[in-house]
Amino acid sequence: MVEHFSHIRDSDQTRQNILDVALKEFAKFGLAGARVDRIAKEMNTTKGMIYYYFKDKEGLYKAVLERIYPCLRAEEQDLSLSELDPIAALERIIDFTIDYHEQHSDFVRIVMIENINNAEYLRQTGIDSTISYVILLTLGDIIRRGRESGIFKRDITPVDLHILYTSFSFYRISNASTVSSVLGLNTLNAVNSKRHRQMIKDSVRAYMTSAA
Repeated sequence: MVEHFSHIRDSDQTRQNILDVALKEFAKFGLAGARVDRIAKEMNTTKGMIYYYFKDKEGLYKAVLERIYPCLRAEEQDLSLSELDPIAALERIIDFTIDYHEQHSDFVRIVMIENINNAEYLRQTGIDSTISYVILLTLGDIIRRGRESGIFKRDITPVDLHILYTSFSFYRISNASTVSSVLGLNTLNAVNSKRHRQMIKDSVRAYMTSAA
């Protein structure tokens, strides 16, 4: 029995290790350009072993998608936003979102790639709108508390609020190279990152507290 559980644990670890390497491969080369043989070489294993776990390259790519979205949502649930006043709660989720995108640039690139694919592969996974249920419920509670206290004047939906603060945060990472080349601004250095963080907070707060 102990050997059985040990085998399952080792198998799960192998699968996770493959996904770690595959995430970087897909983020760098996209679905079309990614190569399973490069992943196998990095893992010091065989393509056959990878296919044993994931069937084919598309199966591996979909498994990566099924991993990255729950990881983000799981970390969001640890923010304890209900303990904060509405403004502080918004600032905490903005801080988290900025930090997450900066620390997980591969996540940003995979999302960009899947948008290029028109979410074709995401729709083939078990990931759907229910994965965002908790964060949207949390944002809805922040909006409700803010309006009941008179702090927030806007009747905004949780989805629109999510888009409002996420879009700037995401863009800073997704477009870092082109912004640097065309506009001459390094969005990733510490000074600009600090300024942008405050800009996002100020913009969201100003919108939420202003009369429609």
